[in-house]
Amino acid sequence: MKLFKPLVFSILAIWGASACAPSENLVAENDSGSSSLFPTWYQNVEFTSDSLDYTGFATAIASDSIKAIERADKQARIHLEKRIAQLTEEIRTDLLESGSSDVDNADFIIILRTAHSNIEEAASTSQMISRKTDGYYRGFSSVSITKSEIKTVLENGFTGHPRYWGEFSSSPSFSTYF
Repeated sequence: MKLFKPLVFSILAIWGASACAPSENLVAENDSGSSSLFPTWYQNVEFTSDSLDYTGFATAIASDSIKAIERADKQARIHLEKRIAQLTEEIRTDLLESGSSDVDNADFIIILRTAHSNIEEAASTSQMISRKTDGYYRGFSSVSITKSEIKTVLENGFTGHPRYWGEFSSSPSFSTYF
C-alpha cells in the first residue's frame, strides 16, 4: 500500500503535466534520425524576452524522466527570477542615480527583493519534454510570465507601501522593462 500512493501520485503528476504541455510527447526517444537532442522550441540560453513576455529556459539530466523535467523546470524558474531581479535592481539603481533617497532604504530593498522572489511561483510552464539518450533522461523546460503579470506580482509585493510602489512603478525604467 505504501508503494501504491507514490505510484498514483506520479501518474497524476505526469497526466497533469501533459495536460499543460504542448502536443509534443512528454518523453521521447532520441532516434538516430534526429539531428539534435534539443527540442525545436528550446533556446540554448537562460533567458529571452519579447514585447509581451519574459521566458526562462533550462535543461537537466536525471536517471528518471520526471526528475529530469522537474529539475529543468525548477532551473528555468530560477533563470527567469534571476533576470527579473537584475531588471528590478537596474530600475532601483536608476532611481537612486536620479536622486531618490527612498530606494536606498533597507526597507525598500527588502520589499523589492521579496516582491521579485514571487516571480518563480507566478511563472507558467510553457513547454516541457524529457528525451531519453544514452541511458539517461534530459529534461527541457521553458517557463514564461507576461509583463502585466510581473507588474501584478511586484505590486502585490509592495502592498502596504504605496509611496514606495508609486515611486518604483512610475520610473521610466519600469515602463521600459514592464
